[in-house]
Amino acid sequence: MATPKADLKVRLRDAGLRATAARAAVLECMIAAQGPLTHADVCERLADAGFDRATVYRNLADLTDAGLLRRSDLGDHLWRFELKTE
Repeated sequence: MATPKADLKVRLRDAGLRATAARAAVLECMIAAQGPLTHADVCERLADAGFDRATVYRNLADLTDAGLLRRSDLGDHLWRFELKTE
């Protein structure tokens, strides 16, 4: 089930981020994910939205810096991102 856009925007603003369309799309993708995703996974899931790879990466980094996502490396040099739950 998709998260309402208004809820995404509130969550982004509460984290101190601007609520851009790309950032909301990346956050929505991560909320819907069943586990950690790589940058390539997120790009693939958002391919129809038209966001370029750099935009997706910057937003993953911003969401991680804001404390909404967690980034991990399992030793294979691929960062995986997942929704931070506390």
